[in-house]
Amino acid sequence: MKYWLLFPLLLLFFLPPFSQAEEAAPQVAVIDPYLDMYSGPGRGYPIFRVVKEGEWISIHKRKNRWFLISTESGVKGWVAKHQLERTLNLEGEQTIIKAPGWRDFSQRNWELAVMVGSLDGSRTMELSGLYFMTANLGLEANYNVGLGRFFSTEMVGVAIQHQPFPAWRVAPYISLGGGIMQIKPKATLVKAERREDNYANVTIGLRSYLSQRFVLRLQYKEYLLFNSDENNEELKEWKIGFAAFF
Repeated sequence: MKYWLLFPLLLLFFLPPFSQAEEAAPQVAVIDPYLDMYSGPGRGYPIFRVVKEGEWISIHKRKNRWFLISTESGVKGWVAKHQLERTLNLEGEQTIIKAPGWRDFSQRNWELAVMVGSLDGSRTMELSGLYFMTANLGLEANYNVGLGRFFSTEMVGVAIQHQPFPAWRVAPYISLGGGIMQIKPKATLVKAERREDNYANVTIGLRSYLSQRFVLRLQYKEYLLFNSDENNEELKEWKIGFAAFF
């Protein structure tokens, strides 16, 4: 593994978080007899408050078909999309809920990705799930399969991902992680044995917001395999793919 990669990675990890100026929360007026406020984004959460007709509310955040709002008295809760559409904006027009967009991307909690590429000449495919603990830091779990000429591989790993500029539409990210790689020789290699090794990896990637809930991802990853015979191996991987966020 080229250890010169660690310097820029560590530098990015310790950069101060990029802060985005908050936009003023849109305000709308309730026109139905009441509007139900839930304690969380889903019907499985209890209704804890009702907003009456004529009251004004502010819209802060979207999560799928649910919206975080606050009342004039400052109480926050979640309302369903169909009820929020039964409100009027400051111009007295009915509120229109647009498809998910850039603002939803910058406030996302989850990202699911499918990527394909090459691991030292072998075709690979990766499925991953990423949970953002903060705007800058996320915890990622991934499953990777590779098909080579003489071997096939399976990898299961976890990583900490850092995006120093979460408000950028095209933004870099880096991650540090590790896991287990299983190497399976093909039947033609009679003397070869199945191996299972631990690995560590560093990743440099680029994430580009496309539209609605979709993101393009491009990444370069280096692996260090810790072999049982202490003859450690280095592997390089390129991948490109798409992700959906929630």
